[in-house]
Amino acid sequence: MKPGTTGIRLAALAFAIAFVALIANGRAIGSGDTNVVEKTAATLAQHGSLILPEGEPLDPFTRPAVGGRVSIYPALSALMAAPFFWVFSLFFDLNPTGIQVAGKLTAALFSSVAIAIMATTFQRRTSAARALASALTFGVGTSLFSTAQALWQHPAVLVFLSIALAALDATESPGDATRLRSSSIAALSLALTAACRPACIPMCAILFLYLIHRRRPQAALLITIALLPAMAVGFYNQMFFGAPWRFGQSVGGRFFGSFPESIVGLLISPGRGLLVFTPIALLAGWALIRAARSASMARGLSAAALAHFLFISSWNEWHGGESFGPRLLTDMLPLLFFFLPEALDAWPKIGAALAVVSVGVQLIGGWTYDYRWERLHQRGRVFDAALWSWTDSPLAFALREGVVLQGIPDVEARRVRLRVRRFVPFGPQGSIIEAMEGGIRTTGAALFRDLRMERAARVSSGRILLQHPADALAFRALSSGRFDLRLIGMLHGTARVETAESVDTVVADGDFDSTLSVTLNAGDDVFIRSAAGELRLARVELRTAPETQ
Repeated sequence: MKPGTTGIRLAALAFAIAFVALIANGRAIGSGDTNVVEKTAATLAQHGSLILPEGEPLDPFTRPAVGGRVSIYPALSALMAAPFFWVFSLFFDLNPTGIQVAGKLTAALFSSVAIAIMATTFQRRTSAARALASALTFGVGTSLFSTAQALWQHPAVLVFLSIALAALDATESPGDATRLRSSSIAALSLALTAACRPACIPMCAILFLYLIHRRRPQAALLITIALLPAMAVGFYNQMFFGAPWRFGQSVGGRFFGSFPESIVGLLISPGRGLLVFTPIALLAGWALIRAARSASMARGLSAAALAHFLFISSWNEWHGGESFGPRLLTDMLPLLFFFLPEALDAWPKIGAALAVVSVGVQLIGGWTYDYRWERLHQRGRVFDAALWSWTDSPLAFALREGVVLQGIPDVEARRVRLRVRRFVPFGPQGSIIEAMEGGIRTTGAALFRDLRMERAARVSSGRILLQHPADALAFRALSSGRFDLRLIGMLHGTARVETAESVDTVVADGDFDSTLSVTLNAGDDVFIRSAAGELRLARVELRTAPETQ
């Protein structure tokens, strides 16, 4: 399995390009799932323990344990990440922001390793240029990109699964010693894949059965190798969850609630469909099916990918919760894309077009997605309906709002600060904001730009509705000076206006019309929020303050 000099160079190039692409947006896009894995990795790096210390806030992603709380997820991803977190701790503190940054960097490293391995595997069957293009399409044009933005379990899965596929491919090489070594690596990697993420067990089981079928004389050895990670997981489950077969995540009553709608949803729903967010998958799937006619390995990959797809479609939360695209299908992507080079060889122009669209979709997510779409639709029937809305899908929503986010990390005295700047490149300039049915209108002299709504701010009944303290109507000043900011609307509580220079409040109990004096520099952001109560804005006006005599 040792690649030649060309293979090493190709792997290094694929890794470097992928890593830069994965971190270029400068911000972590995490969730409750990633937070607990990142905290566990940080605790391992700092204290050598899997148990989050007492005093950690209660959340649904942890369970009580002696001395604190423990993640509901398997420990392998955090164990793999801990050495990297320790290295990062030499440069910055692992405070909450530092943990997020370390998680993103580690996830990007893992994902880039998987991309590099796939590139060297592809090179066995095609040119270096085609192998590189295929690997980068696999890495930047799929949900691998979105799951590399924080420490999900998926990046670790992709590392082990890409190793397993490379090893399975190498078992076709002549020589008993080479086949035995490759088979052993494949068996261990498949077991570690399943240990990272229990949802991968059906897929890995089928690949393992294929391996055993191909290497029957070594079956006992391969089973023994695979049992080692399984026994470690069983011991962990026994220690923290009460039985070797019991995982931290509850599964009771969480299957088949959305079946078979989920099958169609995972493929073509505008909210989570694989073919919507990753159209190149259509060509990759075609190549896999075509190869299955003559290659036994392709048949094994097809069966395993189908098993994973059906398992995920049986899960009530097939949509993957708060995420961009079909996150839960990420684990099967190395299988689905294994024959992508052959697809690009057969259909170069169509393949290039689909690859460009797929990469473009992921870049849209990387520079626009901030969970605002989910916060507007929440859960239940409204969320379910939104998953099928073409006019209000995550992609349509992102393009309609036109807000681009760029993270700007900074380390000062070992403390990491992560500022996120929001831009609206094609948005209007003006000085007056008026709420209209279905949206907002901007008119007047050009005093501000980058007008946007943040978090769950929305237009409702002809008013801009701000309910949560993090909801905001925001814009950026175009010039410096003293300004009058006039707010008209309805408020039962306290409104808050934040600028770089000051924080002002407005208290009202009903309709109000208030004017505040603010000092702004060109490029300063202005945020209008509800500090307490519900704020409904009908009109916001920014005016140059008259000069005082």
